Amino acid sequence: MNTKGKNDAEVPPELVRFLKFVTADLEESERDFQDEPVRRFQKTIHEIKTDREMGERYMIFEEMLREEKQEGRLEATRENVLELLEDLGEIPEDLQTKLEDLEDLTKLKALHKIAAKAESLSVFEEKAEIYFNSKDKK
Repeated sequence: MNTKGKNDAEVPPELVRFLKFVTADLEESERDFQDEPVRRFQKTIHEIKTDREMGERYMIFEEMLREEKQEGRLEATRENVLELLEDLGEIPEDLQTKLEDLEDLTKLKALHKIAAKAESLSVFEEKAEIYFNSKDKK
């Protein structure tokens, strides 16, 4: 089964209508598909969209997804910096703590570049100190 299939005659018409509904863009999804189950989906979706409480929940959920995505980027960049530094030797605990406490993606990206070019941990720490000492850690 494929939503982009070309053999409509070999598939039950109800399934064809449902798959067309599922793949429709916003405007197309509101047209009449001449199918009762699709109408029920449309009605439920309309109720959800017009329900104020559901809208608030959706916005909260969307914000949580954004924060989760940002946290994932922070963690991935932090891991990349640490991986590069491990190639230079054993990372001092205080340096590891500083990196773990840093919550600014822009600064972590800059530190990633520094780590990629650093010839030693001491060179990295010297060049990175400005990013750890600034007041704006977020």
